[in-house]
Amino acid sequence: MLIQGMRKRGKTELSWERTIDRALVHRDAIAEVLLTDIVQLDETSFEVAAQWPRSHRVYRPDQDGRHDPMLLLETVRQTGLALSHQGFDVPREYKSVMHDVGFQIWPEAEPRAVRSATNVTVRVECENVVLRGDQLRSMTVVLAMSADGVHFATGSGTLSWLPERTFQALRARNGGGLSSNGAIRSVGTPAPSRHRTITDALIIAEDPLPNRRRVLVPLDHPVYFDHPLDHVPGMLLVDAAWQAATAWHPTAPLRLVECSMKCPAFTELFDDAWVFLEPATTGQIGFRIEQGGRTTAQGELRFASVAAAAAAN
Repeated sequence: MLIQGMRKRGKTELSWERTIDRALVHRDAIAEVLLTDIVQLDETSFEVAAQWPRSHRVYRPDQDGRHDPMLLLETVRQTGLALSHQGFDVPREYKSVMHDVGFQIWPEAEPRAVRSATNVTVRVECENVVLRGDQLRSMTVVLAMSADGVHFATGSGTLSWLPERTFQALRARNGGGLSSNGAIRSVGTPAPSRHRTITDALIIAEDPLPNRRRVLVPLDHPVYFDHPLDHVPGMLLVDAAWQAATAWHPTAPLRLVECSMKCPAFTELFDDAWVFLEPATTGQIGFRIEQGGRTTAQGELRFASVAAAAAAN
C-alpha cells in the first residue's frame, strides 16, 4: 500500500499551530480549513488534528456554546479528502465522489465554544480500502473525535476517486457537468431558521405541503460554494434537510445529534430539488432529496431536546 508524505507517530505530537494545505481539503479560503495536522499510526490508521472556531460565517455555536454539528460533518469531509491525497497519494486532479456520510454526537460530552477555539483530536480508521495497483479507488473513513481527552462524537464517510476524463464521462451520462453559469437559480422567499440567518437559508418558504420544501442553491455563497462545483454538495443537502425539519416543527427545541445520508446520484445545479420529510421514530426524521422524479439523496436526522442535553451536563 502506497503512503507518502506522512509524519510517523513517535515522539511527534499533533499540532494545532497552522492549517494543512487548503488544496488537500478542496477549499479555496484558508479560513474554511479545519484540519491542522496528520500523523500516520499504521497503513490504515491515522490521527488528525482539527480546530473548530468559536464562531463561523455560517456554523455558529448555539446559546449554550455547543458547536454547530455541521462543523463535525465538515471535519469528516475534509478528513476523507486529506487522507486520500496525503496518505494514499491520490493525484490532486482526480475527482472525488462522496457516497455516504454521517455523524453521532453525545451532547453530555460535547466541548463548548466559549472562551477559545476547540482543539479536536480525531482517530481515523480507513476501512474497505480498494486499490487498483497502487492507486486508491475508494475507502470508508471512520472517525472518533475527542477534546481535552473526552470522546464526544463519531463520524464516517465513504468516497471514491475517478480520473478527470472518467468523471466527466460519468457526469455526461447522468446529464450533469454544466458549469454554474448554466444553472437555474430557484425563485422564492428564503426561509430562515433558528440556526441559520436569512442569508444562509437553503430552503424556500412557500409550499402547500408542510413536510416539503424546495432547496435553494445559492451559487455565490462563500461557504457552500467556496470553490466552483458542477453539482450540489452534500454539506448543503444535509443542512437543507436540517433547515426543513426545523421549519416543519418550529416550536420544538431541537438539537441535531445524529445524521446519516446516502447519495445514490448527483443533485444537479440546473434543476429544482425538493426535501421531503417523514417521521421515523421518536426524535428521528427521515428525509429524501428528489430531483427530476428520482431520489438523489436520502437519510435520517435524530434530534435531542436542548433542555435535555443541557441537563445531562
